[in-house]
Amino acid sequence: MTAEPLPLPATANPDGSFTIVVDMAVLGHTDAADDSGRIGQRNTQKYFGIDVRGDSYFVEGLLYPGGSIPSPKVPTRMSVNPNAPAKLNNEQVWDFTGAKPIGHLFNRGWVLINGQAEPNRDTRGTIVETTRTAPHLNSTHNFVLGMLGPGSLSPPMLVTAGVENGNDPDDEMVVRAVTGGTGPFRFANGQVRQQRIGRNSTILRTFSSYADVFAPNYRFIFTLKL
Repeated sequence: MTAEPLPLPATANPDGSFTIVVDMAVLGHTDAADDSGRIGQRNTQKYFGIDVRGDSYFVEGLLYPGGSIPSPKVPTRMSVNPNAPAKLNNEQVWDFTGAKPIGHLFNRGWVLINGQAEPNRDTRGTIVETTRTAPHLNSTHNFVLGMLGPGSLSPPMLVTAGVENGNDPDDEMVVRAVTGGTGPFRFANGQVRQQRIGRNSTILRTFSSYADVFAPNYRFIFTLKL
């Protein structure tokens, strides 16, 4: 293990790796999508009915010690798809009141959704692609484990890459690669499991034409060798 102190509690595993758990609340008002590279129709929020691959995006979140965000208990529907069944992880469980963040998450990447009903064909008419509505994103995450400011420009950081987001918030577990870091994480490698834990009190700008699409929360379980 690194001789430098870690900014979060770490549990040693028998194989020499360490487990670190971080919670994160997405800040919906920072959700900035750019449809300039989109394959399908632009300037629409009907993401699951057209080919929106090529959209780039940026969004921020706030980090909290693992276990800070409570688990949802009440299945909830959302206006973006009122015909979908109620899901536990649609419940709003986090309102930021009295919570002190320990860092930032910066998430950037591209949309992977091809929601068009007709398959893509080559010049001979052969089907080469069909509809894909999950996973939603291919992204890079920067976990900045400290609060940024004029006197703190580069706190310790972990970087991960992979796909994320599925169609069922109650069955949304992905595994992403740890690609590096800084400070005590500068030699880090391993993976991180990302899972949903309800929603918070900010609204996603991407779905601003709907009334109640609250931003999601996630728990990240890192398995690292340092």
